[in-house]
Amino acid sequence: MKRKLYTISLLWAVAILALSTLFVQDTYAGDGFFSNIKRFGKHTYVGPFDISKLSRKKAKEKLAADFTDLEQNLAVELLVQDESVEVPSEVVTFDVDSTLSQAASGQDNSLIASVSRDGLRTVLKQNFDSLVFSEDEVDTVATKIEEYVCSGIMPQRIHLPEYVPNLYSQTQTLASSTYSINELSKELRLIMEDLNGTEIQPNTTLSFMEILEGKESASASDEQLTIMASMLYTAALQTNWIIDERNISSELTAEVQPGFEAAINRQLGLDFMFSNPNQTVFTIHTNWTNSQLELTIEGLSFVRTYEPEVEKLTTYEPKTVIRYSAFVSPGSVETLEVGKKGLEATVKRKVLLNGSLEEYEDVSVDFYVPQPKIERHHLVRPEKPSDDTNQDGNSGSGTNSTNLDSSGSDNTSKESSNSGSNTSGTGTSSGNPSGNSNASGGSAGGKEDDKIIYDKGGNIMKFDENGNPID
Repeated sequence: MKRKLYTISLLWAVAILALSTLFVQDTYAGDGFFSNIKRFGKHTYVGPFDISKLSRKKAKEKLAADFTDLEQNLAVELLVQDESVEVPSEVVTFDVDSTLSQAASGQDNSLIASVSRDGLRTVLKQNFDSLVFSEDEVDTVATKIEEYVCSGIMPQRIHLPEYVPNLYSQTQTLASSTYSINELSKELRLIMEDLNGTEIQPNTTLSFMEILEGKESASASDEQLTIMASMLYTAALQTNWIIDERNISSELTAEVQPGFEAAINRQLGLDFMFSNPNQTVFTIHTNWTNSQLELTIEGLSFVRTYEPEVEKLTTYEPKTVIRYSAFVSPGSVETLEVGKKGLEATVKRKVLLNGSLEEYEDVSVDFYVPQPKIERHHLVRPEKPSDDTNQDGNSGSGTNSTNLDSSGSDNTSKESSNSGSNTSGTGTSSGNPSGNSNASGGSAGGKEDDKIIYDKGGNIMKFDENGNPID
């Protein structure tokens, strides 16, 4: 009898233990006996996935499919400066069981994901070989990825320098520019000192004149400001900074390389502005040594290399403008303006990734108009016509030289051959059978009575005894 009671008690104990286990598992949404009966309440979400009114078994099946899609469409970027790297889906694993185990009914719940440290270390080494990540830093990055993906929302962007402060200590000189100058003026020295140590904060836009605003160097000339702004522009082209505003002068500033001028003109409001699109700080340094101004930019290294260059430089000869003046001696020339050649500079930039050309960018095309050469010459008078040429430009031997005598009649010299109308074969006239006349227009005897007078038509006129013409 006692044995039978013992057996019954043991069976009840086992049954109670089994039921307790089932209830406890169901309480935490585990794989219990009542999992097919007990369901999650309304408005129960795991990340973006709705498991409301689903049993654990159904929820697990649904999440398994959802997680597979999520892993295949994983979009997590790791950013350092100008490079972003996609985290491979193989590195991230979503845990369905752990996710359901911690899910609370009727609430919004996070996903549970794990990141392979070995896989992540390989990704960082292959894509950011210029940087060094310790084991603790790799673990920190992995933890951040797990936190970012727990929402199940894609894409996600993770800026590594925000979570790995040690990267800031790995700064180096990234860009530099120089300007040759024999003597450093006070104004240039002040600009150098004000620029030296200037920090360019992440995701900020700066104006060159704003950097110097309220400082003593702001009193420098526009040309001196242009020199320093051009140096900063030249260095900025060696980074991934964005150029927001940049201008050129009508005439290239002395010793500034064509294509790399950044003109400052306060009267016209011309400034130089740029933006830092990175998540890290950059520092500007200046120095003067060996008759050279030097400007450098220091910061966390880029993955890519930026190399600006003048692809094409074309010169244009100036025209010569001549002015005339009576105050210039004959044969001499005064040069008022020597003139300058025009320039056209085409600037492009190579973007290299691991030594290979990735992109060839257009930067600018700068054009400087040629300035004419101006000369002043002696005022040249027009030449006088020669004695044997009349106003019409014809020779005197073929025209009549006409004089008016006291009577108003026309007299023609002997050389004129008596006009064209008398050369047509009428060489004999009644008053002069021979048809000849002497050079003076008179007879051979030279008497006044023998003078031959012609009318305007070239005919010999006849007179009566009183001297009146006879029709």
